[in-house]
Amino acid sequence: MATATQTLSERFDPKMLAALEGLDFKARYVMEGFLSGLHDSPFHGFSVEFSDYRNYQPGDDLRHLDWRLYARSDRLCIKRYMQETNARFYVVCDTSASMKYQGGAAWGSKLECAKVVAAALTWFLLKQNDAAGMVTLNGASEVPEFIRPSQRPNQFGLMLRQLDSLRATGGACLSRLIQHTIRLVHRRSVILFFSDLLEPSDEVARGFKQLRFHGHEVIIFQVLDRDETEFPFTESRLFEDVETGVRRVVTPEAVRESYLARFNAFMEAHRELFRSLEMTHCVVRTDENPWRALALFLAERKRLK
Repeated sequence: MATATQTLSERFDPKMLAALEGLDFKARYVMEGFLSGLHDSPFHGFSVEFSDYRNYQPGDDLRHLDWRLYARSDRLCIKRYMQETNARFYVVCDTSASMKYQGGAAWGSKLECAKVVAAALTWFLLKQNDAAGMVTLNGASEVPEFIRPSQRPNQFGLMLRQLDSLRATGGACLSRLIQHTIRLVHRRSVILFFSDLLEPSDEVARGFKQLRFHGHEVIIFQVLDRDETEFPFTESRLFEDVETGVRRVVTPEAVRESYLARFNAFMEAHRELFRSLEMTHCVVRTDENPWRALALFLAERKRLK
């Protein structure tokens, strides 16, 4: 597996990814390149829709033998099944103003990174015959935009256009987005949640608890910039809170230690929350290749079988 990982790391050069034009092309580049590093598909057997046959091998479950085929052809064959509709997937993408941040080392803003990974996963889900949908709040709008899960041929284009239209504007909207998701997603589903989680609110934690209470599986992709995780600044500069507009001149050397202590406490609080709720939590860095997030998704997808 190390060889596959190395190949993927080489393929997903952040500068190359940033230079690619078009969300559609980036999504296909990411997923096709990622899947080329996998040896065997781990997803047969996810549901009960028949896919094809393979020859019987010692140790196979005899319940899956096709005895009628054996009677006709004298061949022992096992029925294989294809993952499909026993789980619906929703992409939920945070458009709070903080998501537009892009540091000097990043290949894109946090929202752009979320869009690319979300589009790549959508492409993968539809390619695997799963139903994918979306819940978003665009800009400062109070009205959510909802795409019902579907496997239709035009579903990828529909979701891609919605992702393309997303803009990180206005103030914090994370807690409202979660509440809209709770209200709109009725059937037990898998929710792919993209956010920087930079909204200190009890309502956010309460919302995640409600999602879990309703039986949803939630996979959280926390998108962060290197500036936020490491605070690498060396010279005094003016910092602005993009959601409140508050500005302050900061001397990095004087505040770095306290900032990192508070940031690490913030991250640990979220890790503890998600552990308690049995939600998968993945940090996606905007200065790194996105394949780690995709690898986590595939591992979690296999666990849900």
